[in-house]
Amino acid sequence: MKKTVTIVKALIFSFAIGIAPLSLVKAQKKERTELSVKNFPKRITTSSMGNFSADFSGQNIPSDYLINHLGEWLGSNGDHSFSLVKTATDELGIKHSVYQHYFKNTKVMDDVISVHEKDGMVTFVNGEFINSTDFNTAAQLSDQEVKQIISNEKNTSSENLTFGTAENVIAKVYAGKDVKLYNTTTVATSSLKPLFSEVIYIDNNTKKIVKTLSQIYHADTPSVSTTYYKGNQSITVDSYNGSYRLLDNARKIHTYDATGFTGQLGLDAGGNLVLAGSTEYTNSSANFTSAATKAPVEVHWAIKSSYDYYLNKFNRNSFDGNGSAINNYYNMDFSKLSSSYPAGYGFNATAVKLANGMQFMAFGNGNLPGSPGATNTLASIDVGGHEYSHMIIDRNGTGGLNYQSESGALNESFADIFGTAIEFYGAPASANWTVGEGVLNVSPGYIRSLSNPNSANPALGQQPDTYNGTYWVSVVGCTPSGQTNDYCGVHTNSGVGNYWFYLLSQGGSGTNDLGTAFNVTGITLAKAEKIAYKTLTTYLTPNSTFLDAYNGTKQAAADLFGANAPEIQQVENAWCAVGVGNCQTILAVKDTSEISNEIRVYPNPVKNGVFTIENTKNDATFEIYDVSGKLVKQDEKLNKGTNKINISGFQKGIYIIKISVNGTAVSKKIVVE
Repeated sequence: MKKTVTIVKALIFSFAIGIAPLSLVKAQKKERTELSVKNFPKRITTSSMGNFSADFSGQNIPSDYLINHLGEWLGSNGDHSFSLVKTATDELGIKHSVYQHYFKNTKVMDDVISVHEKDGMVTFVNGEFINSTDFNTAAQLSDQEVKQIISNEKNTSSENLTFGTAENVIAKVYAGKDVKLYNTTTVATSSLKPLFSEVIYIDNNTKKIVKTLSQIYHADTPSVSTTYYKGNQSITVDSYNGSYRLLDNARKIHTYDATGFTGQLGLDAGGNLVLAGSTEYTNSSANFTSAATKAPVEVHWAIKSSYDYYLNKFNRNSFDGNGSAINNYYNMDFSKLSSSYPAGYGFNATAVKLANGMQFMAFGNGNLPGSPGATNTLASIDVGGHEYSHMIIDRNGTGGLNYQSESGALNESFADIFGTAIEFYGAPASANWTVGEGVLNVSPGYIRSLSNPNSANPALGQQPDTYNGTYWVSVVGCTPSGQTNDYCGVHTNSGVGNYWFYLLSQGGSGTNDLGTAFNVTGITLAKAEKIAYKTLTTYLTPNSTFLDAYNGTKQAAADLFGANAPEIQQVENAWCAVGVGNCQTILAVKDTSEISNEIRVYPNPVKNGVFTIENTKNDATFEIYDVSGKLVKQDEKLNKGTNKINISGFQKGIYIIKISVNGTAVSKKIVVE
């Protein structure tokens, strides 16, 4: 959502789901074996933060051999080590193991390496890794020093702040096109007023704050109750003191009235943390139908739909996968959370995680002081699904997606993607590809559009549908500075991922802002959402870029549908349509029927490393690309007649042959087995 609340990423991510016993893998460990690290696939590095990936499919490299030689493959020495923090086997039988990087036994924050294997053989490796040791070491700061530094920065007493447990880590910080390393003391810190929840990194040498990350993301009795936007819907309520309240005990979803919120935390009757002054929404019957409860009922139903979507689609029990309680607060006056808002400000929705571990979502009534009648309540199913999805992104199993620059744009995009998918799940008859339709009473009547990102209201910020295209916010050299620059365009650049998902689901053709023609065949929402979820929970790390998402979604599609599945090509085509990837030379090819009918390629699949191109034209040439768009066989002349092509050194997979004749070209797909 277009948010104005300060947003940062608090509480150090614990990769604690299924934590295995720590097993440090020393980088210099070597074994005598017929395998050789020299023959391992090369890493493809995609950012200065150390993001990388490597395709091991078809290499027949045992996972235990890779793990024992992980440091050697990464090019590190004995000062570096890697600790197993999570391992899980998915429904496809693919085992995913996540390792944390340490330098001289100090954690390198966000440096995680994910090893994926099937039947004991490595299929793919991705993650983040910085090999540099260019930073000054110093002892961890004391708790007293940390509290004083942060209190001075926030211009408040430490008694008004909540602190987590401090930890000594090596922090990676964007520095223009490069990255700088700092030996830091890091701690999660939060406050309710002014509302902020941040992970703060303090340089142990200079005692200055060098980085902050936000933890706030802007934007059972059966009952048939009336919602604000979607009419009557089935929810679950709870019998309470002779009446009923918006509590779903089975799903642990509780929706409160925040009208009386005092700006402080309190305890409910069960001793659980709540927003002080909040009360129950009650009704004399189980069916809430009055106008006064339409909006909170919509919030309650939206979060129930979100819960059910993730449970039934991906077997995820609540946002954290562990069945934790879900608390919602409707009719939030955001001026009670921050003095930067005017009194009565209700045009916002947010997911919040405080330093003490408390998690909640807050929804405004839509009131925009100074613009009466321009907006309606933020309590819609896609907005609720968006905020709920932020909490899942934060717990994706590999450290979330840092809320800044491209990783922050991906964070917002995945929230929009799943918020929209939840709407199609919970309200299929009226579902659409916009976010927050009905919230605005001015054109275009919605907050964002996945099918046409450019179309948003200029006052809220139009979005790009192409990487580096119109409305793109440059992240090169950008220093995230909160609301001032939207953490380097996280709510703007998310349009690129949104449009990719729409095209992958529904298909489309045209020419993007970079002049590249595209034609995408939709694979259905059901398949696209599987690819998106597997990518989010398996192939992304905290500082992932759009290029990492491009690589991750292709690998996720291969996992789900097979190495030669047509879905992989459509994933590729959709990314090319939004300007990401290296396949423009392939997609620009026009498959002209006259040429295509005069050129034959066989056998297909290719099983013995040799195939034939039969050509009836003079002056024909060909070149071969792999499925990522990389040129793997340079331009060669084709003779008129039969041509035997030797590709015995190629790995198994899908390849594109581009055949050119007198300025016209045709592309043919082959499968190498």
